Amino acid sequence: MLQTVNKHGFDAVSQAVLKLLSDKVYESTNIARQRFPDLFEPSASQKAVETSEKAATTSQKAAKAAPEAEVATTEQAVVNGMHKAGPDENQNICKSQEYPVIVHVPSDSTASDTVGSSGSPGPFPVHLPFPTEHLLMEKLQKTLEFACYQYGMREFQSTMKKHNWDCPEAVELSRWTERLGQEGKLKQDGFSKPLKELLQSIARIRHTAVHRVRTDSSGLQRFLADAEDLARALGDDTYIKAISKIRSDTESVITELTETKKSLRLQLDEAQEEIAKRRAELDQQEQKNLRHMEREDEKYCALAGEKLQKALNLIGSFAVAPETGGVTLNGDGDTGTDDSNLDHAEHFEDCFES
Repeated sequence: MLQTVNKHGFDAVSQAVLKLLSDKVYESTNIARQRFPDLFEPSASQKAVETSEKAATTSQKAAKAAPEAEVATTEQAVVNGMHKAGPDENQNICKSQEYPVIVHVPSDSTASDTVGSSGSPGPFPVHLPFPTEHLLMEKLQKTLEFACYQYGMREFQSTMKKHNWDCPEAVELSRWTERLGQEGKLKQDGFSKPLKELLQSIARIRHTAVHRVRTDSSGLQRFLADAEDLARALGDDTYIKAISKIRSDTESVITELTETKKSLRLQLDEAQEEIAKRRAELDQQEQKNLRHMEREDEKYCALAGEKLQKALNLIGSFAVAPETGGVTLNGDGDTGTDDSNLDHAEHFEDCFES
């Protein structure tokens, strides 16, 4: 600014500033941009930064749009499939697409659900190691898919050929539950639940295996029971025996694990009771020690007071003699007469005798 004034003079600069003020250049960015467009052109570095920011924004939008497009395509495919199917099939497809969170808390919980007692801090959930649990669910899914494939080959071969389902691996278990609900003629004798609920549970077996959903022992036992019911409904003794063997082995391991956890819980409860008992004894000992300290403190305070009081009594009280102005002590250290005066009187008596 100083260089501008020196170069053009104060009067010229002040007139220019007043002109800009009157035109409201300092009050509006738009007016200033129109008046001095060159000043608002971005520099090369700013352009580079803006270009990189735009590129990053574009890439983020593209990355976000990719999964959205994939979801949209999947949803469109599902909608198209629902239009091609009948109304009953649409209802089954919608239900098979649900992915519920599997939380197994049955009202009549057994020892296999959780292990605990009423006085314990909290129950121990019974879980198998997840690698073993996942292997079990995969094995169960694969066995059911083979059983369903054999049933399809017997009961609706035309549908199998139409969809080119030429091997068990070609059809997911969830698709089988749809077909069995529509075309299957299953034996429903001895089912523990309605067919619709049974097929929904079988579809969740596939979901649990594919999406690695952790399941407690109660959920595993429920899946195994439903799988065995479906195998019996399909009517293939080979797969009935296979699933029954898997169920028996799994329940045996779960029972053993449950008993072990019960034993551990019992040991913990006993240890906690012993700790609580010792804690109560220590609390009593602490209170006893505190009361003893208070009594001893009161006793020593009283002794200290008596000791100081005796010392003060030995010193006595100070008093001023009325005639001589001297200080005398009263009490145990008081003196009734002055020895120097007695000696002086005796001296005068000796003089008179002489």
